[in-house]
Amino acid sequence: MTVHWKKQTTPPTVAKPLNRYRGSSLITVVVVASLLVSLLGLVFTQMMQTMFSGLNSGNIAIQAQQYAASKAELIKLTKYDDLTAQPLKDVPDTQFQDEVELSTETITDDDVKQRTVTVSVYKKGDSLARVKLKIPRSSIEKEESSGVPIGTIIAWASTTMPKDGGTWLICNGQSTAAYPELRAIVGNNVPDYQGVFLRGYGSQISTHYGTVTHSSEALGVLQGDAVRNVSGSFPMGVDSWSGYDGVFYQGSHPNHLVGDDDGNKSYSTYLDLSRGTPTASEIRPINKAVYWLIKAA
Repeated sequence: MTVHWKKQTTPPTVAKPLNRYRGSSLITVVVVASLLVSLLGLVFTQMMQTMFSGLNSGNIAIQAQQYAASKAELIKLTKYDDLTAQPLKDVPDTQFQDEVELSTETITDDDVKQRTVTVSVYKKGDSLARVKLKIPRSSIEKEESSGVPIGTIIAWASTTMPKDGGTWLICNGQSTAAYPELRAIVGNNVPDYQGVFLRGYGSQISTHYGTVTHSSEALGVLQGDAVRNVSGSFPMGVDSWSGYDGVFYQGSHPNHLVGDDDGNKSYSTYLDLSRGTPTASEIRPINKAVYWLIKAA
């Protein structure tokens, strides 16, 4: 019996269309990547806008705080009885508006009047205040509120007395009876500084024109005017009068000596300080007039 072996053949492999799938995948990756880049760009833009918006808002808040603080300082320097409310109004040359409100006045058992002043600062167009500061005020307040102690002396160049920082009196010797705190410091009358310069109490030595000791009188005591010594010389002769110096000078019209038949002459000798320095009825430096004021309350 003859056996025939049949060779088995493997069916051919059909190639898959890989290129088509690969192309689709690539497009998908590109699209996804583009979306991610766009999303990241949008997020970054929003973050930057938020950051800049926050910085701008912070700057506005700082500016509003600074303006409110300045306004509060002015209110602290205003006399209690002069405090007034102020409706909302524009602050010139700024983006802000401000408002001043006064609370209802209360009176303590010691007859001290009290109220609270509220300063509000708005950005124009806002309905809510960016800053609110409350300043308690009283009809009797400590001197530290203005920083200027009672008894302080200042030079004032106006006929209108200061309206802020307390009560000021002209230093003309007037009574201190109405101001007990000032009276405890200076006595029954304010100092009289009319027509005088104020000088630091004590003494010191200068060497500008020789060694000189400059000394004041006792505290509060008036010191009269004085001048340094002025000197000069002239000869004592019969036939010739020459060599005058300093503040002395020779007269222009000689006279015959009384009882002298030899023709000898006499000359008049004069002393005139104006020949060497400006003169007046007092000793004074160059100056301008001001009021000397003292804080009374």
